[in-house]
Amino acid sequence: MKSFLQYVAKDVLAKHPEGLSDVAVVFPNKRASLFFNQALFEETQMPLWSPAYITISELFRQHSELKVPDQILLIFKLYNTFCDVIGTDEPLDHFYSWGQMLLADFDDIDKNMADADKLFINLEAWQEIKDFSFLSEKQRESLEKFFGKLLDKTEMQQRFNDLWRHLASIYHSYKQSLTAEGLAYEGMLYRNVVETEQIDFQYKHYIFIGFNLLQKVEQQLFRKLKARGMAEFYWDYDEYYINNTNEAGKYIAKYIDKFPNELSPSRISQHLPYENIYNNMASPKDITYISAPTENVQARYVSEWLKQGDRIKAGSRTAIVLGNENLLENVIHSLPEEVENVNITTGYPLASSPVSTLVNLLLNLQLRGKVERSDKYRLKYVSQILRHPYAKYISDDCLLLLNELNSGKHYYPTRKLLTEGYDEALNVLFADVSADDGKLPILSRIAAVLKLVGIGAREENNPLMHESIFRMYTLINRLDEIMIPTIAEMELAFGNVDKKSGKQLVSVTILQRLITQMIQSTSIPFHGEPLLGIQIMGVLETRNLDFDHVLLLSCNEGNLPKNINDASFIPHSLRAGYELTTIENKVGIYAYYFYSLLQRAKDVTLTFNNSTDDGQQGEMSRFMLQFMVENAEKHRMNHKTLQSGQNATLLRRLPIKKDNLIKDKLDAIERLSPSAINRYLRCQLQFYYNTICHLREENNEDEDEIDNVMFGNIFHRTAELIYLDLSHHYKKTITTDAITALQKDNLRLEQHLDQAFREIVFKVNDHHFTPQYNGLQRLNKKAVKLYIDRLLALDKQLAPFDILALEESFYDNLTFEVRGEERTIRVGGQIDRLDCIVKDGKNMIRVVDYKTGTPLSSIPSKVEDIFEPKYIDSKHTAYYLQAFLYAGIIRHGADALKTINKEQLPVSPALFFIRQTASTDYNPILQIGAGRGKRETIDDINTKYDDFIMGLKQLLGNIFDFEQPFLPTEDGTRCASCPYNNICGL
Repeated sequence: MKSFLQYVAKDVLAKHPEGLSDVAVVFPNKRASLFFNQALFEETQMPLWSPAYITISELFRQHSELKVPDQILLIFKLYNTFCDVIGTDEPLDHFYSWGQMLLADFDDIDKNMADADKLFINLEAWQEIKDFSFLSEKQRESLEKFFGKLLDKTEMQQRFNDLWRHLASIYHSYKQSLTAEGLAYEGMLYRNVVETEQIDFQYKHYIFIGFNLLQKVEQQLFRKLKARGMAEFYWDYDEYYINNTNEAGKYIAKYIDKFPNELSPSRISQHLPYENIYNNMASPKDITYISAPTENVQARYVSEWLKQGDRIKAGSRTAIVLGNENLLENVIHSLPEEVENVNITTGYPLASSPVSTLVNLLLNLQLRGKVERSDKYRLKYVSQILRHPYAKYISDDCLLLLNELNSGKHYYPTRKLLTEGYDEALNVLFADVSADDGKLPILSRIAAVLKLVGIGAREENNPLMHESIFRMYTLINRLDEIMIPTIAEMELAFGNVDKKSGKQLVSVTILQRLITQMIQSTSIPFHGEPLLGIQIMGVLETRNLDFDHVLLLSCNEGNLPKNINDASFIPHSLRAGYELTTIENKVGIYAYYFYSLLQRAKDVTLTFNNSTDDGQQGEMSRFMLQFMVENAEKHRMNHKTLQSGQNATLLRRLPIKKDNLIKDKLDAIERLSPSAINRYLRCQLQFYYNTICHLREENNEDEDEIDNVMFGNIFHRTAELIYLDLSHHYKKTITTDAITALQKDNLRLEQHLDQAFREIVFKVNDHHFTPQYNGLQRLNKKAVKLYIDRLLALDKQLAPFDILALEESFYDNLTFEVRGEERTIRVGGQIDRLDCIVKDGKNMIRVVDYKTGTPLSSIPSKVEDIFEPKYIDSKHTAYYLQAFLYAGIIRHGADALKTINKEQLPVSPALFFIRQTASTDYNPILQIGAGRGKRETIDDINTKYDDFIMGLKQLLGNIFDFEQPFLPTEDGTRCASCPYNNICGL
């Protein structure tokens, strides 16, 4: 079947026999011009003067003296205008995202030639409206950040209304400011062009091919050219969607009368026979719908799909279209050897290259890795750079330095330690940017590091690497060029800016955001012959192109149409009323892309991800569903499902038999902790990898980020230090007065907190060391302090009581049977706290386990539930197993009875959920039972001890039974967070 561009080429040549040298062919994008040029050549089979090829954007810019600069510069200049009109010194960091939204609104107003003043007057009328539901939760959060605090509905309304009242002034002042500098944003330039009474067009004739939704400025330009007899219009569509209510065709249907189609019966060249090229969807096609469990499985399907039929032989008539362009790398790796030529139009995303990671690490070093008011760095952020695969290109000393830092446990190395005795490259890498006289030294330092990488990697035979490094180096330098004069301009405008660094306006945070945005919009082009071989492209690149064989990957809701950002200062009803761009317009555009891709194809395969993991919707695109419902009888439709194959996260987990080697390992086990036993209940394979194979979970010794585990450890250590202080090391009664005195002594509390942070976060045992906290660490310190305050308040209500032990280990021998033979091991572990309290006039011992996480939402109904693997998460039975085991050891263990519990007092298991301690009726002693009215408080473990020990012995018998293999968990959701996920099943 001939393509749309081939039909157009034939008609254009027939209508312009004198040649095309004075003709400009205008496309929505550049890609189609290559195929059209080829179509012209195929039609003439002789040399001819090619027409000029331009995009619609280039056409407008050719007829204006104004220039459209980088968006970053436009945002900065809008910021200046905003501050001048509003009279605020709002930081640029807070303004930037809202500046993007404001600029987009101004651009849309001008491209659709709306009466801005009337629109802004209508916006002011919204002051009486109290419904801000048109703001998404994310927009509301961003607005609150912008305004500097959390806002209730009244405050939100007032702040927004204040902003709305100034929009007209900002709009006009901004345009005047840009015009004075010879600059414009795109919509402003477009509007200026079409509002010019007399445009001196550069070409005698303009041919517009393959347009769809037209902005008002584009329509106005079309009218001007049509009125002069200088324009021809070629529309690409199918009667299937233009003659009904399908959203794909509603825009072309509206324009085709105003700008007549040159391929219609009344306008086609008289030298050509009329051929209806707009009824292709009526012909039966082979349509295959494929669901897949992951994105990668879809990418791997490419090889199988290409080998079917003549798809490889068809070359450029075969297209692989990426609904999710992040699939590009996997698709390239999945191409079969039979594919000799391939053309990739999307380009390789710079954000996916290692150099992008390196730049982000360099920014993080300054943003999060620098200790405030010192020359020290946090080891974690230094190590991340030194471990980066490109570090070897910076300096051979990077590995030496990394080994020195780790072996010497330098968790907070100084700049001197990082640079002294090493080559000059490390001075560049760890340069003190605050000492630089330049306005944005961090950018120049990043550029210098990239230069070192480029020089060090010059011998590598990797064109993609060299191109990505060069692109990144160019991008950073370009940003530096934009920022320096802009900051100078800001400093002239605002007297309260730090004259030396400009940090108030342009922080590392905003630089990271700007660089990230620039990286995400940059791709590395693949060099090759664009008209030769299999075509791999994104959805947007398919405009005006036709293929015989189409594979559209990741055709999910959220990809087609894209998750459309409708963020705007202008509510939807006003946007619609003033004929600005709405979300419906954007959905219609994607509908057109989808149907135009299908209309002339012989066979089409559409794949989608049916998984709901990782935020996936798991739904096929609405366009797929619509097409399937409307065309079930018309086309040959097939439905398939792809399996996961060798996807690492979905590998079949096989049981592991206990061979002689494993038997020897089991025989060597002398003791087990509650953690190990719970690991077996969670997944027997996890127990095997951890306890039998001794494959420990990754331990990042350079880590000083405070995650949930570290937070809990800090709290535990602080609580231990406090009660060591209060009890002067055990067996001293803790009184109400003692706790009250400590609560009032903030210095003592701070000393205990600092010591806990010093040991656990900073990993320093020197009590002379004064921790220097960064922002996140200070917040976590405040949170630990709050938890300690709650603990003290709870214990104050209970006092007096005795502390018996703190963070001390207790074990006991436990004998059980394995296939009729007795086996004895020691079970136990470290108990957070043992205390002796008085309840109902009687002494009792509590085994206390501190919990800083989420309180229990459900509890076991009976003791037997503790040993059911399915309840380990839903009923939190892991907590119960540990608490019951420790309580049993203190109640019956031989060692405990000789020391801690000579009087054989009742022992109760207790979990201190610190988040719940403020509750007036809070009781940390564990309960068990099916319902609230049937729950039993376990004041003495003896009431449940026999049942518990029987279940524990049976479980241990299974663990050490050589005939029972280690089985995988039946709950596959646990695999996602398992540290052994990548090796399990291999």
